[in-house]
Order: sequence, then structure tokens, then C-alpha cells
Amino acid sequence: MTSPLTPDARLRTVKIIHGALMAGVIVFLLVTAWVPRATPPASGGFGRALTYGGLALLAAALVVLRLVPRPDPAPAPGQTTEQWWGVSQGRLIVMWALMEGAALVNGVVWFVTRERTPLAAAAVALVVLYVLRPGRYLE
Repeated sequence: MTSPLTPDARLRTVKIIHGALMAGVIVFLLVTAWVPRATPPASGGFGRALTYGGLALLAAALVVLRLVPRPDPAPAPGQTTEQWWGVSQGRLIVMWALMEGAALVNGVVWFVTRERTPLAAAAVALVVLYVLRPGRYLE
């Protein structure tokens, strides 16, 4: 039988999860920057539609991010750190997944179109993901 995670172990675990989400997007963008394309970039109406779709997804993710219940910045009076993590960990992972998804979709759109707008949208999503890092909570 395993013992429950200590607050320090849980913080280390969520830092690893957050870092893996960020690293995945960054590695994807770096790899697609150097991978030669077998086909020419999408342009015209199709490329524009992809770009607008990626931007719309980022905007929707930012709106949903505002609607998702946020974790409290610190445990409430009478609440242990372990109880706080029990409530907050799922909320944090949902917030991170929203931003990671928006960054990856815009990264794919950038790879397909090679326009700068989706790359900028992916960077914005990465910055928001970084701002939501677990270090903001309980360090």
C-alpha cells in the first residue's frame, strides 16, 4: 500500500506535468521549423480559413479559461495544503490543457500555412500557459 503524496511531492508532480505540456509545444514548434515540407504551404482561401480557425480557437480557449473555476491562491483558513491540492490540481490541469491545445492547433496551422499570425497565436498561448505555472501557487 502506498502512502499519500506529501505537499512537496504533489507540487513536484504538477510542475512536471506543466513542464511536459510546455515542452511538448515548444519541441513541436522547433521541429516543424526545421522539417522540410513535402508540399507547398497552404495559401489563399484555405490558408486564411485555417488561420482564422486557429485564432478563433485561441479566443475561445481564453474565454473558457475565464469561465473555468480557478484554484484559490492559497489554502483557505482551516484547509490543509493536501486538501487544497485535492481541489485545485484538476482545475489547474484543465486550464493548462486548454492553453496547450490552443498552442498546438495554432502550431499546426503555422506549419501548414507558414503565416506568422498562427505562430504569434501559439506564442500567446504558450505565454498564458507559462503565466499559469504551478509556481504561482503554494511555493
